[in-house]
Amino acid sequence: MTNYYSRGTQNWKCTGSTKGDFLFQYAQEARNLLAREKSVQFSPKSPDSVNHSKEEITLSFLSGGTSGEPVLVIHSPSTIGAAVDGLVKRLGNHPMDSVCCLPLWHVGGWMQLERAWRTGGEILFCDYREISELSIQEEILDKWISLVPTQLQELIKSNSAVENLKLARGIFVGGAEMSQPLISSIRSIGLSVFPCYGSSETAGMITLHNSDSFLQGIEGVGRALPHAEIRVNSASGHIELRSESLCLSRGGMCYQKNMWFETRDLGKLDDTGNLSILGRSDRIINTGGEKVDPSLIEKILYSTGYVEECLVYGEPDKKWGHKVVACVCPENIDLFRLQAAVKDRLVGPMKPKVWKKSSKLPLSEMGKPLA
Repeated sequence: MTNYYSRGTQNWKCTGSTKGDFLFQYAQEARNLLAREKSVQFSPKSPDSVNHSKEEITLSFLSGGTSGEPVLVIHSPSTIGAAVDGLVKRLGNHPMDSVCCLPLWHVGGWMQLERAWRTGGEILFCDYREISELSIQEEILDKWISLVPTQLQELIKSNSAVENLKLARGIFVGGAEMSQPLISSIRSIGLSVFPCYGSSETAGMITLHNSDSFLQGIEGVGRALPHAEIRVNSASGHIELRSESLCLSRGGMCYQKNMWFETRDLGKLDDTGNLSILGRSDRIINTGGEKVDPSLIEKILYSTGYVEECLVYGEPDKKWGHKVVACVCPENIDLFRLQAAVKDRLVGPMKPKVWKKSSKLPLSEMGKPLA
């Protein structure tokens, strides 16, 4: 049974699934709190009204910290609005109808509601797995869908999901880097995927790659949206950004308007301003005094053709400080064959000391490593 909630020309729809119904109710509760001019803190259980020292209404989201502990990222209606305006200017001033299957306590999920509210759009709540169902075709037609790479990787295994995704106006893919096998699959299928880059601190995406260019083989996550500027620090290689959508604070650290914010992401810009992500400096593994970039190991594993998904990370070790661990999918993969294929390329500190087979990678709902 589909539920509806109307506000002016805007409609919310819920598929009636457990996940969709929860997101639907969560959104109603949060919107009611904000309508009473309350500052709201989002959590996996429910949104809560909170007091904040600033006079401005604020929205507080959970974001993963480098220590693994979640921290609060605090936004205002103006920073949220700047992110919506920047995207709308790039795409054209049309109502943004969306399919929301990301968690609403994360910026990535909440921004889909903001885009609908601020542009007079419509939003459908569902679990991403429901995108493979034939009954949802009419609801998906000409809507924007936001997915993380792990969700899209799972969906393209289903022919019905692929056909449904082709009905969408476009698919925003962000939150984590797409693997080369996934990129190749998307291009062979011809899905209208728009790679993007952003963070909790920037209220979602600050770059967007054109789908046609992406399908033609141009790598990267696109140029900066109108509300943002991007540069790469020549010394550290870190991506730095300045954006009207930059948060008020993160984990108690306050940010000033128009300041340059240094991320932990490594990147490069080409002559057209197209950004490519080269990894994260805080993922570097220090093992036996040697620094190892896990993204390089992952690329080598993917290049064998035996791996559907993989994640390389460090685990504490008394002897080495940290040991390199490789988690690979699918669960029935032949590890001996895989190890033999990479034995001449993964040598010294790059050779994983632990191999794990799994049906699912240890990732959060937003595609971030939990390991």
